[in-house]
Amino acid sequence: MKATRFLALFATCMLSAVSTPAFADDAANQADAEEHAEARTVTVAGLGEIMVAPDSLRTSISIRARAATLAEARTEAASKTQSVMNALEALRIQDLQVRTVEITVTPISERLREGDESTPRIIGYEAESRLSVALRGVGSEVLRAQGPRILDTALGAGANVIGGLDFFLSKPREAHRLALAAAVRDAEENAKVVAGTADVQLRGLRTISTEAGQTFGYGQQAMYAGGGEAASVEFPVEPGEIRVTTQVTAKFDFVE
Repeated sequence: MKATRFLALFATCMLSAVSTPAFADDAANQADAEEHAEARTVTVAGLGEIMVAPDSLRTSISIRARAATLAEARTEAASKTQSVMNALEALRIQDLQVRTVEITVTPISERLREGDESTPRIIGYEAESRLSVALRGVGSEVLRAQGPRILDTALGAGANVIGGLDFFLSKPREAHRLALAAAVRDAEENAKVVAGTADVQLRGLRTISTEAGQTFGYGQQAMYAGGGEAASVEFPVEPGEIRVTTQVTAKFDFVE
C-alpha cells in the first residue's frame, strides 16, 4: 500500500513538472497572438460636412451723437437710442430681441498744429450707444423679408452705424450630429478603400473618437456708417448657407 501511494505521488509531481512549462508556453503564445492581433488594425480619419440654411441673424446698431457739452451729447444719444428701440418694437416682429450692450462717452480734443506741444483743449464730447439686435429660429425666408426692415427702420429712427450681419443656427447641435454621422460614414468608406488597396479584409470597428465641430457661416455682410440720408435705402439681405464640419478617427481590425 505504501509503495502504491509513493508511485502515485511521484507520478503527480512528474505531471506537474511537465505541465507547468506547457501551460506557460500556451499563455505566452496567447499573449503573442493578442499582441499581433492588436497590431493588425487600420486607422483612418473621416470628415463630415453639410450645408444648412441659417434660421437666425444678429447685428449691432449704434447711435452716435456729438455736442459741445457732455450733458448734451448724452441727452441726444439717449433720445435717439430710445427712438430706435421704439421703432424696432413697432415692427411687431415675433422673436425679435433688442438689448443695450455698450454705452461710451469720449471727449473730443482740438487738433494742434504740427510742432505745438501744448495740451489739447477739449472742444466737445461724443456719446455712443450700441444695441444688439437678434432674430432667432425663424428660417431663412423670414430673414430675407425682415432683415431689410430691421436695418432700414433703425437708420430711419436715428441710428448712424450698422454693424455686419451674422447669420447662425439657433440649434447648432442638430446640424453637428448630422455632420458627425456623415464623418462616421466617410471613415468607413476610407477604411474600405485602404483595405481593398492592401488586399486585406476588414473584420469590424475597434475604436472611434470624435473632434470638436466647427461651423463657418457664409452670407452677405452688411455694414453702413453715415448720416440719416441713407434711411431710404433698402438693404438686400441674403443669408446664404452655413457649412458645418466635424471629424472622427476610427480604427478597424483586419485579416489577410
